[in-house]
Amino acid sequence: MTQLMSKKQAYEIIGGLTSTSKMPCKSYSLPTIACNTGSKMAKIAGSICSTCYADKGFYKMYRNTIEPLQVARLFSIDDDAWVDAFVVAIGEDKYFRWHDSGDLMSVEHLEKIAQVCKLTPHTKHWLPTREYGIVGAFTCSHKIPKNLIIRLSAMFPDKKVIVPVSLQGEPQIATSNVHTHTATMIHGEACKAPSQNGECRDCRKCWTTKNEISYLMH
Repeated sequence: MTQLMSKKQAYEIIGGLTSTSKMPCKSYSLPTIACNTGSKMAKIAGSICSTCYADKGFYKMYRNTIEPLQVARLFSIDDDAWVDAFVVAIGEDKYFRWHDSGDLMSVEHLEKIAQVCKLTPHTKHWLPTREYGIVGAFTCSHKIPKNLIIRLSAMFPDKKVIVPVSLQGEPQIATSNVHTHTATMIHGEACKAPSQNGECRDCRKCWTTKNEISYLMH
């Protein structure tokens, strides 16, 4: 199937990929309104989701164009050709970032992502998520592909991620925290992007390290 599919056809099936100014690679976004954990956290004052970066800036400025595409991508996950289309869309890219907006929808969604990773062994995949439960349920019966790093994302700024017992020791699980400008302590290694015009540039630690990383609050 993948050999017969053009990149244009692949993009039509999955709803296209996204490009962000910070990332050194393509990424993929879903609507934040569909986030399971995120939509609940958004109602809690002081949480990271309550001031989600994906609801501000260019995301907000171009919402009328971006949101319909994100919704189309959401529905496309159930397409039988979704995995094959994603493999074609990623092509020979060395790096890929899942969900610069939105999050995992279900265990079945993560299963499909894992299939994509297995079929693109030349690509290093990074998936940040607050859906700890989905990841935990997935690991009960599946192994996380070696080229996929799943980063459990913090719920609150300046507070360290607490890794569920069921995921402790999983080799492909990492964590990411968020620190404020006034933080007295940074949990993990501070992301270099703020000192690099908001860009990753040659840094690939989100894809390659098992250490904690902390991002400056947007």
